[in-house]
Amino acid sequence: MNNSLGRKVYIYFVIIIVLTLVTVGVTGYWRSSNELENQYEGLLTQIVDNVLHETDLLLKNYERATVSILTSPVVKEALDLPRNTTPSFYTSEIAMKGVFQPVLINNPEISMTYIIGYNGFQATDFNIHIVPFNYKAFEEYVEQMKEDDAINGKLTIQDSGFLDGHLTLIRKLADRTSSKSFKGIMGFELKIGELNTLWKGIKLGQSGYFFIVNDRGKILYHPDPSRIGKQLDSMHFNSVEANKDQIFELPGEPGRVFFSRKSDYSGWTLVASMSVAEQRKPISDLRQTTLIVGIVTLILASFLAYRFGQSIVRPIRLLENGMRQTAKGQWTKVPLTGSRDEMDQLITSYNSMVTRLEELVEEVYETELRNQDNLMKRQLAEFQSLQLQINPHFLYNTLEIIICYAVIQKSSEIKDIVRSLSYMLRYSIRTDLEEITVVNELKHILYFMSIMKYRNQHEFEIDVRIPADYFLDSMVRLTLQPLVENVFKHAFPDGIEDTHTIIIDAWKDEADFYVTVEDNGCGMEAESLLQLNTRLMNSREERLLDAQPTFEGSIGLLNVHNRIQMVFGQKYGLSVKSERGVGTMVTIRMPSSSANKVISV
Repeated sequence: MNNSLGRKVYIYFVIIIVLTLVTVGVTGYWRSSNELENQYEGLLTQIVDNVLHETDLLLKNYERATVSILTSPVVKEALDLPRNTTPSFYTSEIAMKGVFQPVLINNPEISMTYIIGYNGFQATDFNIHIVPFNYKAFEEYVEQMKEDDAINGKLTIQDSGFLDGHLTLIRKLADRTSSKSFKGIMGFELKIGELNTLWKGIKLGQSGYFFIVNDRGKILYHPDPSRIGKQLDSMHFNSVEANKDQIFELPGEPGRVFFSRKSDYSGWTLVASMSVAEQRKPISDLRQTTLIVGIVTLILASFLAYRFGQSIVRPIRLLENGMRQTAKGQWTKVPLTGSRDEMDQLITSYNSMVTRLEELVEEVYETELRNQDNLMKRQLAEFQSLQLQINPHFLYNTLEIIICYAVIQKSSEIKDIVRSLSYMLRYSIRTDLEEITVVNELKHILYFMSIMKYRNQHEFEIDVRIPADYFLDSMVRLTLQPLVENVFKHAFPDGIEDTHTIIIDAWKDEADFYVTVEDNGCGMEAESLLQLNTRLMNSREERLLDAQPTFEGSIGLLNVHNRIQMVFGQKYGLSVKSERGVGTMVTIRMPSSSANKVISV
């Protein structure tokens, strides 16, 4: 360990700190700036939507005001009078004033209201005193409204009213709302200053503003009063029309952004504007703050990184010197630093390791060799023990039968028994590593049943339902015959009857191969079944402890179960289902031959 390690540790820490600061700073600045820009865009959109909504609500309020006039029976009767007929007192202008007055009183911003019938009827009323009133100009104005096809049964907004500084709210009158046959028109002259009062309350920062234009580009509202009523520049109007519902820039307006939206009700377009510099000022402040905080943090973190690196390097140098001595064969202890931290614990552990290293290495090496040798011998002895553990009573009894038949009479039965026994003995004691298949196990059962026929003096056939496709699948040798023998011993304790059956079947799932041996014998009690399955689950521990199974009827099953697990692994083996008086089913679980090639042992 030399002085370069301290520099490397310091450099690495500084790099990590710089990368962290740059990553966090840049990411935070980028995300924050994006969020601020999105917020400003959302603010423009929200303000425009709110202004349009409030404006539309105000205009719709005047539309509702016309309903009270239109539903008046005085108005209906006046519009139904024959042409050039003198109105009665009921339909006189005095009576009409009684219809107009409530609307004018509730809406002082309406300067004038009027109804003009196509039958020549005419009625007007005023909220202000107009002297002199130009009736001729008014009649010409009304005639233009009559001929305007854009005006129908709904309230229409005319941005240039009959009176200066007013808007005209006008609609044509009919008996029914859906009727296209009109009998006259009614209108309000609305002070545009009322709308200006509504719009002036909207603020868009220090330098932001908005203006309203109609569908022909005429400015209806602008914070600069001198521009109200004038035409918007054609280039600007085209930009506004082409960029509705999005952020855009206007030619000749550098450093500003605009957003426009058109009202479906009034047909007016509201355009909001904000200064780019004002919009980005918080972002600039954020960038400056990020740089200052980052530089200060870097300086402080670099100092702490240097101190931290030195606190690590010094104890490591001590350990390096001790290890160099150990490499020379001198088991040298390293003195403690006195800091009582993790480094002192590491040095203490190193000293303990040095003290015992040599003897432990030698001890572990020798122990590992002994364990491996013992394990191989134990497994070999265990497997041979299991392989030869097949109960010899059956072979003894068979030999007694052969002797009896030989003494009593000469017959072909002796030949069958001896042939079957010869095959079974050869199949049982083979120790070569050839592959055993399902068909080999079934053939072994065939010879076993040939002997059982003479032993029990009863012809008995096993129902084999295994599909032919599974006959060449691999198995562990001597697994089916012990299960069948177990059935004869324990499932049919009172002898074989015609109703007794033994069924051997097989199936597969995605990874495993299952073979079952099922009988309809006496079955097992629930307690005995639980005890048997528990022993099957714990069979490996019993083998390691050299324990001998004591449960009646479990020796053959445990033998088969243990040999299957030794070949395929702990997840495979036997499982038993049984019910008293119904029967028992033993299931062998093995890996599928397609998934795992099996060699019998």
